[in-house]
Amino acid sequence: MLNNINIAGLSEYTNEVKHENIQGKASYGVKLNWESGTKTTVSTKNMILGTHKLVRDFQFTIDEPNQLLGVNCAPNPAEYLLGGMAGCMTVTFIAGATAMNIEIDQLQLEIDGALDLQGFLGLNPDINPGFPELKFIFHVKGNGTQEQYEKLMERVTMHSPNYNTIKNEVKMIGEVHT
Repeated sequence: MLNNINIAGLSEYTNEVKHENIQGKASYGVKLNWESGTKTTVSTKNMILGTHKLVRDFQFTIDEPNQLLGVNCAPNPAEYLLGGMAGCMTVTFIAGATAMNIEIDQLQLEIDGALDLQGFLGLNPDINPGFPELKFIFHVKGNGTQEQYEKLMERVTMHSPNYNTIKNEVKMIGEVHT
């Protein structure tokens, strides 16, 4: 074990996917229920990983601050988006460090971005309602070198699924059922 990652398990899974591509396919889903105002509850759906069905039975609440018509009882959607991206980037960083035999003592990732809510409110059609840019900083302590940490950050930008989902255009397919 290094960085609390099962090195043998990581290697075995990598080899399994290398030999049988289907084992590297992962399907996720969530179901959201509106509660009231801006408050919603999200439930995770079961996950398919390769040929395995994994039970995922988790819930979390989303809300907005009072100033954005919520009751400030939970993180808002943008905070969950950034948190999900940060979590995925961290897993990619730690797995990469482990594969490179780098022991990590501390790791913190900050992600910051600013929205112009004129886009969300429909006040200015020229303003993108999404984040125009996101800045991130890894704060890391361990036995690696600056060069190794920079290589790990590069690996994150190449291999983190959530980072790349946000960075690259994603085809969105929507329907409304009544």
